Amino acid sequence: MKTLIADLGATNARLAITEDCVSLLSKASYKMNEFNSLNHLLKHYIEENNISNFEISGIIGVAAPVISNEVNFVNNNFSFSVAEIESSFFQKGLKVLNDVEMQIYALNNYSEDKLIKIGNEIDFSSGSKILVVPGTGLGLAILISGKSMATEAGHTSVPVYNNEIIELLDDFKRKNGRTATFEDLISGKGISYIYGVISKNFNHTLSNYEIIKNANNDNNCSNTKKTILDILAIFLRFSALTIGSKGGVYLSGSLAASLFEDIDFDDFRENFEKSETMDEFLKGIPLYLIKEDNLGFLGALEVCRNAKNKS
Repeated sequence: MKTLIADLGATNARLAITEDCVSLLSKASYKMNEFNSLNHLLKHYIEENNISNFEISGIIGVAAPVISNEVNFVNNNFSFSVAEIESSFFQKGLKVLNDVEMQIYALNNYSEDKLIKIGNEIDFSSGSKILVVPGTGLGLAILISGKSMATEAGHTSVPVYNNEIIELLDDFKRKNGRTATFEDLISGKGISYIYGVISKNFNHTLSNYEIIKNANNDNNCSNTKKTILDILAIFLRFSALTIGSKGGVYLSGSLAASLFEDIDFDDFRENFEKSETMDEFLKGIPLYLIKEDNLGFLGALEVCRNAKNKS
């Protein structure tokens, strides 16, 4: 039986077919804003690849919380009914889960050789893991005993932890009428916003890529990158302590890869471990960077294999 796999982020959609839960066929990438609905996107892909919806099951990861039967994306206008999509396209069944929840399943069979260690630590033998993916938004999922759990941790509020961030948080609250969340700052939109505050130029035309890439040549860009990394270290520390992720904290996505170019991993590690009460615990938690373009597909294949083994 064929299974359609879809990894739907806020900006990009990636789709493929698997027949054996191991290899991928008919891989395709699209911009989400090219389509007005999930029905439109799936119909386009299925027709483009001459697939009969009577022959396929589906595994879809979405950049949104999956609440009962309804899915409403946070950072774009997509929304859909799981039951409707299953009835229209997937006669052999459909599984919908959060996109980072789907991605973290890949860690069950991910080669350690592909992991980039951030700083040094004393590895715990095992334990829960967390995957953090900054991008258009900020996703976090948990892996416990091989099973995944979605969270909306990116929507927790950023604490005032030093004088430098007070101006940033005060400005955000004045402009938006609410407290900044971690997702507001550790994301694509956060890069542009933080640069605007630091440079005192909210009308700048620099792209997020240019801001991060110019960090070694421009003080405002450098301070923007440093601020984001400081906030990220705090988010990872809070998350690791809350979840007790002795199995490690994993970072993925193109934004994470860009942020960790040309920096001292040991400095970030030291920032992550800052705690007056739990520093020894934090020192034992591995930090890893994953540079993998297909983590969503790899996670979906793991979900596919699990379903196949149960049937």
